[in-house]
Amino acid sequence: MSLGTVGKFVYTLPFWYFGVRHFTDLTGAVPGWLPFPEVWAYGTGLCFLAGGVGVLTGKHAALAYKLLGALLIAIYVTVHVPGSMGWIGPIPVLTLGLAGASLAFSENA
Repeated sequence: MSLGTVGKFVYTLPFWYFGVRHFTDLTGAVPGWLPFPEVWAYGTGLCFLAGGVGVLTGKHAALAYKLLGALLIAIYVTVHVPGSMGWIGPIPVLTLGLAGASLAFSENA
Protein backbone atom coordinates (compact mmCIF):
# COMPACT_ATOMS: atom_id res chain seq x y z
CA MET A 1 0.00 0.00 0.00
CA SER A 2 1.43 3.35 -0.99
CA LEU A 3 1.88 6.29 1.32
CA GLY A 4 -0.59 8.28 -0.79
CA THR A 5 -3.28 5.66 -0.27
CA VAL A 6 -2.68 5.66 3.48
CA GLY A 7 -2.80 9.45 3.50
CA LYS A 8 -6.12 9.52 1.63
CA PHE A 9 -7.58 7.01 4.07
CA VAL A 10 -6.40 8.96 7.11
CA TYR A 11 -7.60 12.25 5.57
CA THR A 12 -11.11 10.86 5.02
CA LEU A 13 -11.50 9.51 8.58
CA PRO A 14 -13.08 12.75 9.90
CA PHE A 15 -15.53 12.76 7.00
CA TRP A 16 -16.58 9.16 7.67
CA TYR A 17 -16.93 9.92 11.37
CA PHE A 18 -18.97 13.09 10.95
CA GLY A 19 -20.98 11.58 8.11
CA VAL A 20 -22.14 8.75 10.34
CA ARG A 21 -22.67 11.07 13.31
CA HIS A 22 -24.94 13.31 11.22
CA PHE A 23 -27.20 10.31 10.73
CA THR A 24 -27.16 9.23 14.36
CA ASP A 25 -27.04 12.14 16.80
CA LEU A 26 -26.13 15.52 15.33
CA THR A 27 -29.57 16.87 14.41
CA GLY A 28 -29.40 18.96 17.58
CA ALA A 29 -26.24 20.65 16.29
CA VAL A 30 -28.10 22.34 13.43
CA PRO A 31 -28.58 26.05 14.21
CA GLY A 32 -32.10 26.88 15.35
CA TRP A 33 -32.58 29.49 12.66
CA LEU A 34 -32.31 26.90 9.87
CA PRO A 35 -35.62 25.29 8.93
CA PHE A 36 -35.89 21.51 8.66
CA PRO A 37 -32.90 20.56 10.85
CA GLU A 38 -33.18 16.86 9.98
CA VAL A 39 -32.82 17.63 6.26
CA TRP A 40 -29.68 19.69 6.91
CA ALA A 41 -28.18 17.06 9.23
CA TYR A 42 -28.86 14.13 6.89
CA GLY A 43 -27.87 16.09 3.78
CA THR A 44 -24.58 17.14 5.33
CA GLY A 45 -23.92 13.58 6.48
CA LEU A 46 -24.56 12.29 2.98
CA CYS A 47 -22.19 14.89 1.52
CA PHE A 48 -19.45 13.92 3.97
CA LEU A 49 -19.83 10.23 3.11
CA ALA A 50 -19.99 10.85 -0.64
CA GLY A 51 -16.90 13.05 -0.47
CA GLY A 52 -15.03 10.35 1.40
CA VAL A 53 -15.97 7.80 -1.23
CA GLY A 54 -14.88 10.12 -4.04
CA VAL A 55 -11.50 10.77 -2.45
CA LEU A 56 -10.80 7.13 -1.62
CA THR A 57 -11.90 5.67 -4.95
CA GLY A 58 -10.32 8.40 -7.06
CA LYS A 59 -13.57 8.75 -9.01
CA HIS A 60 -13.95 12.48 -9.56
CA ALA A 61 -11.50 13.05 -6.72
CA ALA A 62 -10.76 16.67 -7.66
CA LEU A 63 -14.46 17.45 -7.58
CA ALA A 64 -14.88 15.58 -4.28
CA TYR A 65 -12.06 17.59 -2.69
CA LYS A 66 -13.52 20.89 -3.96
CA LEU A 67 -17.02 20.05 -2.76
CA LEU A 68 -15.75 18.93 0.65
CA GLY A 69 -13.82 22.21 0.93
CA ALA A 70 -16.92 24.22 -0.02
CA LEU A 71 -19.07 22.26 2.45
CA LEU A 72 -16.60 22.85 5.27
CA ILE A 73 -16.42 26.58 4.54
CA ALA A 74 -20.23 26.74 4.47
CA ILE A 75 -20.34 24.95 7.84
CA TYR A 76 -17.75 27.33 9.25
CA VAL A 77 -19.69 30.40 8.10
CA THR A 78 -23.19 29.21 8.99
CA VAL A 79 -22.56 27.18 12.15
CA HIS A 80 -19.22 28.03 13.75
CA VAL A 81 -19.01 31.79 13.24
CA PRO A 82 -22.53 32.61 14.52
CA GLY A 83 -22.11 30.08 17.35
CA SER A 84 -18.72 31.36 18.48
CA MET A 85 -19.92 34.65 20.00
CA GLY A 86 -16.48 36.13 19.46
CA TRP A 87 -14.53 33.07 20.62
CA ILE A 88 -12.95 30.76 18.05
CA GLY A 89 -12.15 27.38 19.56
CA PRO A 90 -10.36 24.33 18.19
CA ILE A 91 -13.25 22.82 16.22
CA PRO A 92 -13.82 25.85 13.94
CA VAL A 93 -10.06 26.12 13.37
CA LEU A 94 -9.87 22.43 12.46
CA THR A 95 -12.86 22.88 10.13
CA LEU A 96 -11.02 25.64 8.30
CA GLY A 97 -7.84 23.56 8.17
CA LEU A 98 -9.68 20.62 6.59
CA ALA A 99 -11.34 23.02 4.13
CA GLY A 100 -7.97 24.45 3.11
CA ALA A 101 -6.44 21.00 2.75
CA SER A 102 -9.37 19.84 0.62
CA LEU A 103 -9.00 22.79 -1.71
CA ALA A 104 -5.23 22.37 -1.90
CA PHE A 105 -5.49 18.63 -2.59
CA SER A 106 -8.01 19.27 -5.36
CA GLU A 107 -5.24 20.81 -7.45
CA ASN A 108 -3.28 17.53 -7.58
CA ALA A 109 -6.11 14.97 -7.63
